[in-house]
Amino acid sequence: MKYSLCIEPIFTDITVYDRIALAKDCGVDAIELWNPVNYDAKKIGKALSSCNMTIAACCLSDAWKYRLNAPYEVVQRNVERTISLGEDMGCTTFIGMTGDVECKVDRQRVILIENLKRISDFCLKKGVTILLEPLNTIYDHKGFYLDSSYVGFEIVKCVNSPAIKLLYDCYHMQIMEGNLINNITANIDFIGHFHCAGVPGRHEPHHGEINYPIVIGEILNTGYSGYFGLEYWPTYDNLQSVRDALNSFQTKT
Repeated sequence: MKYSLCIEPIFTDITVYDRIALAKDCGVDAIELWNPVNYDAKKIGKALSSCNMTIAACCLSDAWKYRLNAPYEVVQRNVERTISLGEDMGCTTFIGMTGDVECKVDRQRVILIENLKRISDFCLKKGVTILLEPLNTIYDHKGFYLDSSYVGFEIVKCVNSPAIKLLYDCYHMQIMEGNLINNITANIDFIGHFHCAGVPGRHEPHHGEINYPIVIGEILNTGYSGYFGLEYWPTYDNLQSVRDALNSFQTKT
C-alpha cells in the first residue's frame, strides 16, 4: 500500500514547505494539501522534488467556496485554475466538494451529475481525476449534501467516466454508515483514493474504533494500487504519531 499524509493539520509550527521533509522522515510516500491557492505551487513542487516525494492529491482551489454544484462555468474555471497549479506541483488528483443541501427535492444530484459529465472530458484530456468526498453530517459538516457513500457511488456510476471517482474517507463513513469493508470491496472500481483518522475524535487512526489493519488488508485484496491517506490531528509528538500509525497498519489483529 502507498501512504500519503495531509500536511496541513500536522507539524503546524513550521511552514508547509518544510513539512514535506518531515513527512518523508515519517515514512509516507506522498503528501496531500487542502487548498493549493494558499501556497506557492512552484515552491511546493521544488520542495517535493528535493525530497524525492510526490503529491497524491489536493483539493480544488477554494473548494468550499467553489463547489461542484455551482453553475457549470464556475466549476470549469475553478477546475482549470487548479489543474494549472497542479502542473507546478506534479498533482493530477483533485478533491471536490458537493455543497450544502440546497433543494427540498433532490435536484442537487442531477446538477452534480450534469456538471461532472461536462467537466469529465476536459479532465480526461488533461489526464486528471476529480474525487467526490462524502463527509459526516453528525459532527463535522452539518448541512453538507453528500454524506453517503451510497449516493456518492451512484453519482460516479451515472457520470460513468474514469476521470470521476469517489474519495472514500473511512473516518466520515464509519460515523455515517459503518459496514466499511463491504462497501469498499463492492465498489472498489469507483474509488480513487482513501482517507483515514481515528473514530471518535479524528485523531490517531490506531487509537480509534476502526480496525485499520483489517480494512487495509481487504483493500489490498481487491488489487487497489492507489494511495491510502492519513488525514488527522495528532494528540502527541507529530513525527512519532505518524510513524506509530504506519507501524500499526502492518499487523492484522
